[in-house]
Amino acid sequence: MKVGFVGLGQMGSGMAASLLKAGHEVIVYNRTRAKAEPLIAQGARAVASIADACREGAVITMLANDNAVEGVVLGKGGIIAPWPECQL
Repeated sequence: MKVGFVGLGQMGSGMAASLLKAGHEVIVYNRTRAKAEPLIAQGARAVASIADACREGAVITMLANDNAVEGVVLGKGGIIAPWPECQL
């Protein structure tokens, strides 16, 4: 399964690594690219935008608070950006 993962802090990077170990294709995005490097070394594919991480079948976010989630989902270039029918 292809899984987009947004938010690679301590918990997010651990979850993404577990998905990789289970054999899933993991596409990662994080504001700080350096946090993606250990996952890239394990086989994850880093992308340049949130929307690029969300073009596959499933998306997981691991973010700090409600405001961060709202910005990532509804903001310009966010999770719903690849699906025009979902635009508000």
